[in-house]
Amino acid sequence: MRIAKEGLPFILSSLALTLAFLAQGWWPLAVLFFLLASAFTYFFRDPDRVPPPGEHLLVSPADGEVLGIDALPSHPDLAGPVNKITIFLSLYDVHLVRSSVTATVVRSDYHPGKFLPAYRPDAGAHNESNTLVLKGGVTDLVLKMIVGVAARRIKCFVKASAAVARGQKVGLMYFGSRVEITLPQNVTIKVGLHQKAKAGETVIAEVQP
Repeated sequence: MRIAKEGLPFILSSLALTLAFLAQGWWPLAVLFFLLASAFTYFFRDPDRVPPPGEHLLVSPADGEVLGIDALPSHPDLAGPVNKITIFLSLYDVHLVRSSVTATVVRSDYHPGKFLPAYRPDAGAHNESNTLVLKGGVTDLVLKMIVGVAARRIKCFVKASAAVARGQKVGLMYFGSRVEITLPQNVTIKVGLHQKAKAGETVIAEVQP
């Protein structure tokens, strides 16, 4: 199983403490840190994902549960009314974030903020986040990575002017979070509330070719 390199400091430090406690004969602590290393290994797993054929199909940016599908009158980076899809990631989900489309990163904005539970409706507006504005593909969209009460860090892999491919990894959120993707309303939504999605594979929307 491939592991995201960002997880190696967590895994290796836990293993080092496991060995140190074993050497001292402190078995309970050794077992505790071995279990912690195993948990970090599971959390930072990086499975292969293959997008379905068809560039007009938008894939999910994240693993998790579709927590909301909301129609909004406007968005500052998109023309006209929009739909926002919210995906909640539990600690058991893969936390690598992928691009839904092949496009260009027009802007990447980091927003400091609070650490409210990621499932709360107001978390999207108030929590620490990183927003990517993607344009030049089959449709323009805005992808927002938001950390929660357990997650305290976002690592964005791309910068403004970067070209990204559909299904490409664009970021990593640490330990429980949410992703919001905002689309023009002429893009057909293909997921329902509480549906489980897989980043880079589940079709969440379709642009009519």
